[in-house]
Amino acid sequence: MTKIIELAHLLGEEIAKSDEIKALETAKAAFDADKDLQAKMSEYETERVLLAQEFSKEPDQADAIAIANIKARLEELSREINVNPLYIAFANAQRAMNELMNGVNAEIKFCITGQRPDSCTHDCSTCGGCSH
Repeated sequence: MTKIIELAHLLGEEIAKSDEIKALETAKAAFDADKDLQAKMSEYETERVLLAQEFSKEPDQADAIAIANIKARLEELSREINVNPLYIAFANAQRAMNELMNGVNAEIKFCITGQRPDSCTHDCSTCGGCSH
């Protein structure tokens, strides 16, 4: 068991040095440093909580106008956040890191079970091999 943990540690060190992790760290730092974007993210979360509170009320006690206003503000904030280049870069970097980790996990699973994942993503960078 000790050897497995040692190998996992070495794998973790290599992943930490990967371009995907470096890109994620850079994108996250820029994302976190943008005060305007962070204010919008915070407001978005606050509005989501307020909307959930309205929806948790009995139907006759929920404020339909407040719900409509909150939804409109959430849509506006979502549009503003989703077009922000720092948000886009951060989301793309997270996606790339997730793809890397999925590939690592798929390869480990293959080594254990001898089976490749059944579903094809049609993105060969996420695949450990193809029978097509």
